[in-house]
Amino acid sequence: MSTIGIASIAVGVFAVGGRGALLVAPAATLGWFKRQMETNTRIRIMATVGLWLGVMMFWAGSTDESVLAMVLTGLGIGVLAVSALTWLFPNGYREFADALLPSVETANLTKWRILGLAGVIVGVMFIYVGVLAL
Repeated sequence: MSTIGIASIAVGVFAVGGRGALLVAPAATLGWFKRQMETNTRIRIMATVGLWLGVMMFWAGSTDESVLAMVLTGLGIGVLAVSALTWLFPNGYREFADALLPSVETANLTKWRILGLAGVIVGVMFIYVGVLAL
């Protein structure tokens, strides 16, 4: 089995799972995310998951010389950088997230649904390309 294919499928499943919830129930998903931003420990746990995902993407991308490998390597470096900064500076991440998230639960969530749909489409594309790479 191809390491790059397995990593691509894992990234796709992660994207579909994370963005699919935003597509189906944006208010509940944003509420859950806001609750996760309440403590530094929860932010660091999420950043640790991001660190592991970034390491997996970077490692898998370095095992091959294809366009998919370059994409995974680049995304892996980006995820590692953002996750490391989040882990080191959770208060800064909290302020950034608070600025982006809507403050009222009754706000128009159409843009969040579109973001969720875009994430699901990108995740399905990663899964498809990963299956082809196997």
